[in-house]
Formats: sequence, C-alpha cells, structure tokens
Amino acid sequence: MNKMFEKFSLEGKVALVTGCKRGIGKGIALGLAEAGADIIGVSASLELEGSDVEKEVKALGKNFKGYQCDFGDRDALYTFIKAVKADFPKIDILVNNAGTILRAHRLSTVMIFGIR
Repeated sequence: MNKMFEKFSLEGKVALVTGCKRGIGKGIALGLAEAGADIIGVSASLELEGSDVEKEVKALGKNFKGYQCDFGDRDALYTFIKAVKADFPKIDILVNNAGTILRAHRLSTVMIFGIR
C-alpha cells in the first residue's frame, strides 16, 4: 500500500452507503472499499445478492452486505434500521447519498411548480 493510502486507511471500519447501486453512491462505496472499509450498501432497487457494486467491492477484497429500502416509505425505513442494527452493531461511516431526481421538461416544471 502506498504511504498516502496508509495515512487514510479505513481497514477494520464499516461504512453504510445509501444510493450505492450506481453513480456517485457506487463510486463512494468503491472508494471506501479501496481504502479498506467493509461496505453496507442500500438502495431502493439494489439486488440483495450479486449486484455489480457487491462484485466490485468483493473484488477489492472487502465484505459487502446489500439491503433494499425506499427511504420515502417510513415503515420500510424503520424495518431497514432494525435489520441493519441487528446485523451490524457498530457502523463507523455513514454516507447519505440516496435521493430522487424529478426529471421533467421545462413546460412540465412550469406547470408543476408555477415557475415563470
């Protein structure tokens, strides 16, 4: 390991990354794994086993556990919290990356939000 990575080693740490199925969240999960952290991944549509992010994290020699949760559903959120706390009594790093993007044409945006 190069000296710079040694200074920022996350070896032995556990990171929970929301929205990790693709994009920025996936990149963060892989970066944390590369730095030595085991990853807890959660996304509304994440495959519980065999996801691309799981395969890539495991290829880096780190552990991965995936969960599905729609954070817009309060009951689902509380169920997820209970499950992850039972599986991982200690989480060292939390990355809140989950979100939804409303993509609409300009005309739709004007009609929905009354923007002029």
